[in-house]
Amino acid sequence: MRIVSLAPSNTEILFSLGLKEEIVAVTRLCDFPEEAKLKPKVGGWIDPDIEKIVSLNPDVVFTSTFLQEKIAQNLRQRGMNIVHLDMRTLGQLFESITKIGETVSKQVEAKKLTMEMENEIEKVRQKAKNFPKKRVYAEEWHDPPFACGNWIPELIEIANGVSFLRPGEISRQVHYDEIEEFDPEYIVLTWCGFKERSQIGWVKKREGWDKIRAVKNDKVFAFHDSFLNRPGPRIVDGLKMLSETIHHENKEIKRLFI
Repeated sequence: MRIVSLAPSNTEILFSLGLKEEIVAVTRLCDFPEEAKLKPKVGGWIDPDIEKIVSLNPDVVFTSTFLQEKIAQNLRQRGMNIVHLDMRTLGQLFESITKIGETVSKQVEAKKLTMEMENEIEKVRQKAKNFPKKRVYAEEWHDPPFACGNWIPELIEIANGVSFLRPGEISRQVHYDEIEEFDPEYIVLTWCGFKERSQIGWVKKREGWDKIRAVKNDKVFAFHDSFLNRPGPRIVDGLKMLSETIHHENKEIKRLFI
């Protein structure tokens, strides 16, 4: 089978299902696992090279989210077999893994992967519920500030946090007065393409944000965006990191991210 993956999340899922030999091309943003970096590239997430994709004669092309809807439509018009995935919740993430597994005849492997992920998520939920709830504001972009939505509020709640946005609510621009009213105890930053430490410095310099509890108490943290923003197997790692971050002051907590 000849597979083209046009999203990093799909690429990670395909590798997890044991399909590294069948993948004939990925995007330049597909950077995990390491083997993905060695695959031929067909452009970026929102600017793939359509002609190159067609020339590879793939059996299936996997696309993802509303950002690639027009790309998927364009490729369908070229006669390509497209599987488009657009997940907003953890449940839909598991469904997408199942759908990929069915498409590439890896149903057993997909079932095993989703079960392993669900089991690890439940372990975090059971451990985190022993600690006090914490108000958490998660941000996916900086200018203007965009709060993390979709599955990330769900992850925050599993980690026994109170999320600024509701589970399933789409990411959206926020204003200072909203954050001031919510007054998060923790701020988690996950900006695409930025180094972790630089994100923290930028937020601390925002006008008025020095009044927010998380900033006053130096509880601003940054993760590489692939751990939370990328709806694939490493969401589990991101959840563990998140739980450790907002409950780190509890000395009895043992490391979840192993």
